[in-house]
Amino acid sequence: MGRGFSQIIQETPDYVHLLSKFLSYKLFNKRSPIYGSADITNVCNLHCEHCYWWLNRKENEDLTVEQWEKVIDEKFKKQHVFVVTLVGGEPLMRPDVVELFTKKFPNHACVVTNGNYPLPRFDKLYFYWISIDGPRDIHNEIRGPSAWENTRKNVVDYVEKYGEKAFKDIWISMTINSKNYHTIETVIEDWKNYTNKIGFQFHTPFMKGDPLWLPYGEKRNKVIDEIIHLQKTKYKDYIANPKKQLELMRGSWGGKGTVPIDCPTWTIISVDHMGREKLPCCIGSAEQDSMKPRCEDCGLGCYSVSLAFGLRG
Repeated sequence: MGRGFSQIIQETPDYVHLLSKFLSYKLFNKRSPIYGSADITNVCNLHCEHCYWWLNRKENEDLTVEQWEKVIDEKFKKQHVFVVTLVGGEPLMRPDVVELFTKKFPNHACVVTNGNYPLPRFDKLYFYWISIDGPRDIHNEIRGPSAWENTRKNVVDYVEKYGEKAFKDIWISMTINSKNYHTIETVIEDWKNYTNKIGFQFHTPFMKGDPLWLPYGEKRNKVIDEIIHLQKTKYKDYIANPKKQLELMRGSWGGKGTVPIDCPTWTIISVDHMGREKLPCCIGSAEQDSMKPRCEDCGLGCYSVSLAFGLRG
């Protein structure tokens, strides 16, 4: 994942904790979170068609930096999580909190962003996950007018401003749905010259009949076959998904209804914008009466890749 030998040596304690977690699970079925996820703000500058976040949004105040530091220590540091992903809302609306996480988790904090704000250069950021939902027209249909153009400008500006290795800080995240499933290679070609990797996942619905969900079957299988083929033949070093994880996406693996079964939700400890733990997973909610994701239709890359490596719920 881009770490040099000297950096790995410096981070040896982190890798020792990571190895001990895997061994504890394999030998004793002891489950301890490996990753962290934090909704660092309850505000977003876009209103994306597919986004689960709007379903459960409430107008609560965000935490202060000091309050977030307490959450970090109690929820993440105490359990020795290896990597923390910062989401929202739009996390770049809270650069002060992003900076705090990069200091507390140097080179182990990622930011998931829609890219519509200029991308700051954080000294110890692991990388940005830039959300892209297709070529220009489809992306803008889902995320709003000029969203693609704004993201493009901010990514290009970042790479050109910060030098020849700056592209390594930028990864693309594409959530595949019924509108964009046929645009896989187009998206790759649009972004590969300015970014380090691309990762794919599938849209996870919160209700039956969600028109954006790509049902299991022929179309979905062809998409998975295409990604595997492109990874093998043309974009081996660019497509980040392990083949085992992609194969899981052909059918239901997450659970039944809105209840996770085999899904290793325990691998990620997720908190909302108030520092409360989210259930049943990182796209769930801390509110008991909130809408829950349909586990049996799950397409999340974070949990399927853990399952592919033998971690179960």
